[in-house]
Amino acid sequence: MKTVLMTGLTGSLGPKVAKQFAMRGWRVVEWNHHEVSPTDIEQSQKFWDCQHVDAVCHMAMGSEEWAQWLAQRCAEKSIPYLFISTAMVFDAEVDGPYGIFHQRNAKEAYGQYKIASEDAIWAVNPDAMIARIGWQVHDETTGNNILAHLEAQHKEHGAISASADWYPATSHMDDTAVGFLQLIERNEPGLYHLDSNSQDRWNFYQLVCTLKAHYKKPWTVTPSNDYQHDQRLLDERIALPPLSARFSG
Repeated sequence: MKTVLMTGLTGSLGPKVAKQFAMRGWRVVEWNHHEVSPTDIEQSQKFWDCQHVDAVCHMAMGSEEWAQWLAQRCAEKSIPYLFISTAMVFDAEVDGPYGIFHQRNAKEAYGQYKIASEDAIWAVNPDAMIARIGWQVHDETTGNNILAHLEAQHKEHGAISASADWYPATSHMDDTAVGFLQLIERNEPGLYHLDSNSQDRWNFYQLVCTLKAHYKKPWTVTPSNDYQHDQRLLDERIALPPLSARFSG
């Protein structure tokens, strides 16, 4: 049985990813950075040496130094390394959809942090894989996902304002998790974009109305044009199921 080391299993997406790997026969080992601090190199190396891992999937928030350290360890062992980045490396100043060769121009801290992490990884491991993803959807109304955000917004304001001029990069968490599994099992180095809205091109208002109908939510949804951006990510090598395969539009 192969072993995959995962970070970020206390987040919203991580457990779904772990489930897909386990169903495929992988043994999943967690690196909980609250228990083993990535800033403690001696402790980190001791933890790493005890695991005998066959691949790493790095999903947790953490420093670019941690991302680079893991990339270096994987390079030394010649095993797959997958780092999860974001569509937010692209700022709305330049519209998408974005291919993997588009220039990163993030102005917000989160996007800049992911850019720094990407660069740190490539500097030590040219055989790494980096997957950029958008905002995630799941059936749960807890955690960090679109449905939970919309539920909270409607509860707070009594209505949801959704831009009809924003075309978000977004996918269902279960489809994203399968995409990560495919990347590690293929182990083809490079940069990837995973987006279920790349072809459907649903705007955010369409998406919210579709989720309202699909989950039978009593939301009041109003269209707006307060945010204008085509954020979609293009890449045909790892084609996630389109949103329309999950939800009727």
